[in-house]
Amino acid sequence: MNERRPRYKGQATIRDIAREADVSISTVSRVLNEHPYVDSHTRKAVWKTATELDYPMSRLRGQASKAQRTMAFLSAVADSHSEGLPALTGGIEQLIVRGAQSVFEDRRIATHIYQSCADIDQLRALIDTNQISGLIFLGGIFDRTLLAWLQEQSIPFVTAGAHAYPLEANSIMANYVQGMVSAIEHLAAGGRRHICLVNGPKTTNTSSEKYWGFRLALCLNDLPCAPYQSTRGSSFDVESGFIATLRLLALGHPVDAIVYADDGLAVGGLKAIKESQRKVPDDISVIGFHNYDFARFAEPALTTIGFDMQMMGRLAALRLCNLMDGAPDDPNVMTVSTRLIVRDST
Repeated sequence: MNERRPRYKGQATIRDIAREADVSISTVSRVLNEHPYVDSHTRKAVWKTATELDYPMSRLRGQASKAQRTMAFLSAVADSHSEGLPALTGGIEQLIVRGAQSVFEDRRIATHIYQSCADIDQLRALIDTNQISGLIFLGGIFDRTLLAWLQEQSIPFVTAGAHAYPLEANSIMANYVQGMVSAIEHLAAGGRRHICLVNGPKTTNTSSEKYWGFRLALCLNDLPCAPYQSTRGSSFDVESGFIATLRLLALGHPVDAIVYADDGLAVGGLKAIKESQRKVPDDISVIGFHNYDFARFAEPALTTIGFDMQMMGRLAALRLCNLMDGAPDDPNVMTVSTRLIVRDST
């Protein structure tokens, strides 16, 4: 006796169809949205399965007032189930989302922002309940178990802000190594020899990229490279930069320049340097990272490494749309160029 397929009574998702038809979710999406480049046998199988599962065909046509697809941003700093840019507290994440939304809006694709899920069951519920077609993970902290599960389920996603190494996944990130090299070259050209790094926490992939860029740049410029020259803040905020800088200066080693992994850390560092009776840039040059708006209003105005964060979001959205349209899912990492913005702190 043949086993009956489950009846979903109008609540079936494209993931359910993909599972029953034994195809990928992107293939189901292409078939239901009448995209080309799907063979006739697969197309018939998907339509047959969708009909048997009572998939509501009203989702597919007459979508003038409702997008055919819904994309989700998952952020470590968003409030749970919040929607819209005000829910994000990280400046880089706001700009990435803004850039991505410009692409999705042109394609009439709905977007929502959610807090990063803690486990696979929560992620599965989020996708099923909200009919999520694809995801963009924001920032530099990713649960690789969740990402691997998404790959197993053929659910397209892109990480925006950092790579997902050692997992092979589609990622968009700034060229952090290039940025760090340009910062060290600028300091070396100004005669600085004892350059230190106040990095971010180990939990972020971006911190490791900046660290390796820092080490590489010191070697390329024949500069000293000792363990004490690199320390970390507990986060990327002003207080962490202040505490880490005081700790660094208290060691008593020569320091004539400090590069910070974030402008917030650097602003805290400026205060710590002042309290240690040193002057910026006369005694110690300071360089930040990310070129946030407040950097030019620091005292002194902060030299920093910037990049186009909205471009990062646009690239992530375009890659995700291509995956949904059936582009080969050959994982790749795209980088956005960085540039040094020189101000009064160097």
